[in-house]
Amino acid sequence: MSATASPDRQHQTYAIFNARLRAELRELITPALIEEHRANPLGRHSDALARVVNFLRRPPHYALYSAKPMREWQLIALPIAAGQPPQPLDDVVHTSEDAAIHAVFLRHIADLQAE
Repeated sequence: MSATASPDRQHQTYAIFNARLRAELRELITPALIEEHRANPLGRHSDALARVVNFLRRPPHYALYSAKPMREWQLIALPIAAGQPPQPLDDVVHTSEDAAIHAVFLRHIADLQAE
């Protein structure tokens, strides 16, 4: 940290940057972008989808929990308290990993658009 920089100023600058980035990403979210992710949640994406997905990866607020490994997935909220089992956010059980990954994406998109 330089002699003139302060932690408060750094937090303010980051907050401004983050707000602008969120606004730019909200403009990229279209039905076509959501459909592109649904069709191929893992793999190569368009530039717009790659930007959105990369942003949503930091830090995660949601994750997938598999009570029956590799057969069923449920969406959970993070963080989980130490020693406590994960609590699903709803009763939806996904039987496809791709569908479960897309459900996490949709939850993040809803949060981003609600801001």
